[in-house]
Amino acid sequence: MLDRKALLSGTRPEISGGKIIMTGAPSLDGYEIMEYKGMCWGISMRSKDMGQDCAMGFKQLTGGELASYTQLGDEARQKAIQRLLEMARRQGANAVININFELSTMGRTMTVANGTGVVIRPIEGYVPEGAVGNILAEIHDVIAKDETS
Repeated sequence: MLDRKALLSGTRPEISGGKIIMTGAPSLDGYEIMEYKGMCWGISMRSKDMGQDCAMGFKQLTGGELASYTQLGDEARQKAIQRLLEMARRQGANAVININFELSTMGRTMTVANGTGVVIRPIEGYVPEGAVGNILAEIHDVIAKDETS
């Protein structure tokens, strides 16, 4: 028979080896914040060449996705995230919480990613709540019922 408590205890993995996890939430489920390292940010400013700007200007008249600008925005976001993670790593953080993005498109694309660098560790014997905890509890109850039948 399955032990319900053992089934529900879902200790999360350690975050080590220079890895950093991030979230837009103020915490990470199953982890406790041990230390706040401070604000982290990454900035990227990109622009397209004049030819592409003209082509996109005509595209605005006819409608549809401005694929060149979409790509530009994605490149700026990726570079901003990369720089944010580099800063967090220099601070000694293994996670970044409260991630936020700001985008400005005044003739060029500027993306700012910011958050708070923290050191986290898994909560031992953590019992997940909400959907995950409910699903695991239901699995246990169904199996236990089948074993007693």
